[in-house]
Amino acid sequence: MNRELLELYRPILQQYGLQAHRIDHVGKVKKVYTNVGVFALKEIKHDRQIQTVQQAYSLYTKQSVPLYLSRQGTPFVFYQGQYYYLMPWITQGTNPERGERIRSFFRDLAYLHRQSLKEVDVKEEEITHYYEARKSEWEKQRTFLQSYVEQCEHEWYMSPFQLQVCTYFHETMQAYWFAETQLEKWYEKIKETKKWRMVFIHGNALLSHYVHDEKGNRYFLSWERACWASPLADLFTSLYHHVRTSHPIGDEWIDGVVEYEQQLSILDEEQAFFFSHLAQPDSMYRFVSQYATERQKERSERDYVSRLHRRYWAMKNIEYIVMRLIQIKEAKQAEEQSEVSL
Repeated sequence: MNRELLELYRPILQQYGLQAHRIDHVGKVKKVYTNVGVFALKEIKHDRQIQTVQQAYSLYTKQSVPLYLSRQGTPFVFYQGQYYYLMPWITQGTNPERGERIRSFFRDLAYLHRQSLKEVDVKEEEITHYYEARKSEWEKQRTFLQSYVEQCEHEWYMSPFQLQVCTYFHETMQAYWFAETQLEKWYEKIKETKKWRMVFIHGNALLSHYVHDEKGNRYFLSWERACWASPLADLFTSLYHHVRTSHPIGDEWIDGVVEYEQQLSILDEEQAFFFSHLAQPDSMYRFVSQYATERQKERSERDYVSRLHRRYWAMKNIEYIVMRLIQIKEAKQAEEQSEVSL
């Protein structure tokens, strides 16, 4: 197998003047052992991603894993219809304690965002269109879940999955209610300002895409999904991915968001928008809808129940994060008011 990989990637590595003696698959990256060291080789899936990666490196050079230039002086090489780029293989230094690593991740993410931060004007009709579209979508989802629960309750014998859906229904509706109240806050506030902040986001801001080397340098990697968007998009990605893969939630992630805001403050309308999209239980809706309309015969009832349970706990983890962040902000505001009165 390794011989086949060596032959497959030989023409690509030759463009960098490298000769490999071993290549390993490590996720989406090839770990390449050569005569002069170890490298990471990654394939670009789409032409658009070349521009995306180039823009990320032009904006965030010091925070991105360096790219090597080919013999032609370019950071990308082309072979048989695909583009590739080459990076040093980062050997992780002594990893900090997990909580500190997460806080460091959010601090550095805020530092990235500050470098490209800009404010743009938004038209009221665009704001209204987005607001009404989100409300309509959430109303459709609630209506479906309400109808499905009523259908389940009329069953002579509910399946285990249906029983769990009914058990979680009230809390799911509360999540929709909270999301809509936050969306309303965002809508009223942004209609006044008609301003929105944008940054060149990472686009896939996961802890696994954040590395420390042996010299203490910290880098973000995998910039293929980077784009201009609200900085909240990166916060959403990092938190939402974690709550789906880890239970119970740890306060270090809440501390991380607090660290982020110490480096780059989150405006009131941004926080309301963030909370509304983080809290809305879209994952619950989509999975229940899949079970009700497109149930796969090869998947057992037990598997469906297990997957639903994981989505429920992701929803509860999000609830905990949002409530703690609200408590922290209210405590901070109370302290500031107390200092002013003194």
